[in-house]
Amino acid sequence: MSKESSHPEFGRLAGFLRSISLRFQLLVALQFLLLLPSIILLILLGSRSVLEIKESLPYLLPFYSAIAIASLTILFFLGLWRILTKPSARQAARSLEEKFPELKDDVTNSLLLFDQLTNSEPSNPISKGLITAHLKKTAEAISSIHPRQVVSLKKALGHLRILLPLMVAFSIVFAIDPTFVNRSLALILHPFSNMPVQKTFISVEPQGSVILRGSPIIIRALAEGYVPKNLALSIWPEQGEVKRMTMEPEGNGRFVYQIESAQSSFRFQAFHGGSASPIYGVRVVDPPDIRKVTLTLTPPDYTGLPEEMKEEGHIEALKGTAAKLEIQVTKGVIEGKLILNQGSEFPLKVQGERLSGSLLIFYPGAYSIRVKNDLGFENPNPVHYQVRLLPDRYPEAEIISPAQDLEISGNEVIPVLYSAKDDFGITAIRLGYQTGGIERFINLKSSQGGRFLGPEVFKWDLGSLSLTAGDRLLYRIEASDNDAISGPKLGYSRTFSLSVRDEKARAAKEGEEMEQIANRLLDLLADHLEEVGDKEHLMKGMDEILKQVDRNLEQMRERVERFDIEALKGNLNSLRERISREPKERVTQEMEKLALLAEEMAKRARMKELEALAREMRNRQSRLLDSLHDLKERFTQEGLEAVMKELKKIEELLRSVMEVLNKFAAGLPDEFMNSQELEGLDFQSMFKDLEELQKKLASGDIAGALEAAQRLLQALSEMMAAMGRAGAQSGMSAFDRIQGEMSRQAGELDRILAEQREILKETEKIDKEVRRKLEEEAEKRLSQFRSRLKEILEKLETSLPHEQADSIKELERLLGTERLERFSQLLKELEKELSGNEEAQKRIGELKEIEEGFNPDPKEMMAPDTRTKFPGLSSRQEILKERTKSIKEKLEMLAQLFPGMDSEILHDIKGAEESMGEASKELRKEDAPGAIPPEQEAIRRLSKSQQSMQQMAQQMAMRMQAMRWGYPLVYDPRAGWYYGPWIPQPTLPQPEFRRPRERGFTGIDREEFETPSKDAYRVPKIFREKVMESLKEEVPSQYRREVERYFRGLTE
Repeated sequence: MSKESSHPEFGRLAGFLRSISLRFQLLVALQFLLLLPSIILLILLGSRSVLEIKESLPYLLPFYSAIAIASLTILFFLGLWRILTKPSARQAARSLEEKFPELKDDVTNSLLLFDQLTNSEPSNPISKGLITAHLKKTAEAISSIHPRQVVSLKKALGHLRILLPLMVAFSIVFAIDPTFVNRSLALILHPFSNMPVQKTFISVEPQGSVILRGSPIIIRALAEGYVPKNLALSIWPEQGEVKRMTMEPEGNGRFVYQIESAQSSFRFQAFHGGSASPIYGVRVVDPPDIRKVTLTLTPPDYTGLPEEMKEEGHIEALKGTAAKLEIQVTKGVIEGKLILNQGSEFPLKVQGERLSGSLLIFYPGAYSIRVKNDLGFENPNPVHYQVRLLPDRYPEAEIISPAQDLEISGNEVIPVLYSAKDDFGITAIRLGYQTGGIERFINLKSSQGGRFLGPEVFKWDLGSLSLTAGDRLLYRIEASDNDAISGPKLGYSRTFSLSVRDEKARAAKEGEEMEQIANRLLDLLADHLEEVGDKEHLMKGMDEILKQVDRNLEQMRERVERFDIEALKGNLNSLRERISREPKERVTQEMEKLALLAEEMAKRARMKELEALAREMRNRQSRLLDSLHDLKERFTQEGLEAVMKELKKIEELLRSVMEVLNKFAAGLPDEFMNSQELEGLDFQSMFKDLEELQKKLASGDIAGALEAAQRLLQALSEMMAAMGRAGAQSGMSAFDRIQGEMSRQAGELDRILAEQREILKETEKIDKEVRRKLEEEAEKRLSQFRSRLKEILEKLETSLPHEQADSIKELERLLGTERLERFSQLLKELEKELSGNEEAQKRIGELKEIEEGFNPDPKEMMAPDTRTKFPGLSSRQEILKERTKSIKEKLEMLAQLFPGMDSEILHDIKGAEESMGEASKELRKEDAPGAIPPEQEAIRRLSKSQQSMQQMAQQMAMRMQAMRWGYPLVYDPRAGWYYGPWIPQPTLPQPEFRRPRERGFTGIDREEFETPSKDAYRVPKIFREKVMESLKEEVPSQYRREVERYFRGLTE
């Protein structure tokens, strides 16, 4: 059993002292690790200084090496000894007592007492209880002390103050001179290798030579024995003073100096201190050289550029340019050559100091001119003249609009806005498009060799491409230039794509969604009629419908059908806001209108689906004809499969049309389903023609298949033309019924608004006149009481504290500027502030009594002629109110025919009617200021209604245009006119609508015509004169009624 285990208090104390001793050793180790690199860096940095002064003190090198090695050895062994020597417990105890003086000598005494306790003899008894108590007390005293409080390792960081600056200095020196570490180590390890040699021997090259003037010359020197850091060079030119230069060291005792261009003969010598080389000379002679090069550049003919002369040898020209060279030299030569960089040589024609030649430019590169005189000297380092080809740039084409990928229905006419340019000329431009892996081109407007073309517009009829749902068309503009040397180059615009969307799927989806909305509105209407739930229930149901409407609006984007959805949303929102204020009958009426509107929108969506089917069927017809003609010219199995595929698609489309007509008969407009155009449709005969066509193709009878295809296509064309006429008539009927009436009511609303503005203008005129007279009277009365007011203000100022004197000065200022309204307002504020001051209240009461007499009664100041205007204005306002009420009733009737009408229009007109009634009452009371606000409110509401009706009229016009099946969906089988009598041919007589149908192929007649000028529509002068003369006379009695009816129709 150990001593520490038998005395736990001493064990705690001993363990604590051991940890302190261990930290002492760790601190010494850290100090050693930081001090050692500091000494190493200091020795290396010091060696650089020693190397710098080794020439003046050469024997310092071995002495420094010995000191450095001895210092490192002593430091290393001393550090190891201190690290391995562990401090005793008593040393640790003394350190602890020095750090914490409150311990006094308790720790040391504890160690001594414990030794006496363990080594005590029986003859010398010791109180174990007292020693144990002292040990326990000491152990408890040190229990709150951590070893790091006694020995802090941070003391070792003090050496960083030496190490870090040395590291920074070492890094800077190493960055400037990376080789100094090797030289420093060599100095320390091999000090005697750097001892200097006593003598230097210098030799130079060249040792006399002849060179051409302007040639470079390199003078080299070799130093042996003691090698200095640098050598000097003395040069004695033929004329002038001696020049001294410093030669550049190359290492190993070699030095060099280069003269870039020797212009005269000279002598030279290399030296250092007392050592020097022999003196040698260099003779300089003139070589033949090029004095001037003149170029004449003739560009290719297609560029249209003129000849160009240049006073330099570098050539920058287009490919195919002819270059003529004229060369002048400094002295006579006997030979000249044109040397190309490919190694080819061409002789030049020599005429004394002039040479000439020619060169055809086809490739880039360089050339030089070499000449030789009669002494055999050639021009050294001839100039390499660059030959650079100027690029004939590729033409640039750009599609300005539409400059993005589009999603289309496949029958649009897209205006493609494009431009093109080239540096010399454009010869052709075309539109390239690719669909189905086949690329085709459309030649566009020719530029006739111009450099710029456009912006030009090409109206691209996509209907002629027979695109179907899912097709993707890539297109771009291609331009070719007039390069006659390398051949025409093509430039392309950015490629854009047209993706054909599935119109019939989208229309079917929209139809289902609108039917859902209509059904939900009908359910909500039923709940309202049966009083199932309160108005909160109705509002909640409306919110759910509005969310679905918002989703449909996001899908609609900018399509024309969006207007109907917006009208449904606006009316439903308006009804939701007013549902708590409107009676039950009004709410029922509004909800019935909304349900009818949703039902009509669902029917129009079904019509769109049917229209999309017809459009795709037309495109499939065109594809079928193209495939049959290709098959007739070249019969292949792939071609036959393509034809059968198109037939299958046409059969599917035909069945889809039957399904829509049968399944959704109730969901299509009644005018469409009851149209006489649909009575003669025979789908069974069309299916028979399809079956016959398939049999002909299967048997290989192409001619018979073409004949059967013509009969089938004729029947399909007749069917689609009939559907087109029926769809157009059904789509236009609802709008035709109300378009005229809406136009008349809009005109009446404009006249009412103009009349209301006139009434407001006259009312404001009366109010302005009365106000002017009131102000004149107020100024007159103020001048009478001004002195009395100032006297009262002075008395009031004396009764007020000093800090409130500013208010009196402000009242005096307002009185001087005659701002009576502000004077009265400030007087009331002062009366509230001084409610406790009786004297001030008295003075303020006097001021108010006088101030009230300033404002006369407006009716007293009103002139008699002004009073007579009020009955007329009131009567006009009352009549205008009745006219507004009449237009409101008519619009309510129209709203039953056109559920999409914005209900806010009726609401605003009703508000305008009420405002007119208020204005009429005020006018009867001869209160012009009171009549102006309701008149302004009536104008605001009427203007808002006017804008809403104009917007609604524009939307109706756009919807009417979209509902026409008049764009080239299909053509009527009666050749020569589009189906539908509302779009006749521009140059052909319009046929009768019910004329007998003619058998034949669907087509369109064309003929050349010249657009009439504006003079073609001018009425002959003599006829205009007769009309003017007749206008001066009265209208004949037999025509008076017709003329009045005509002008009444114009105004309405």
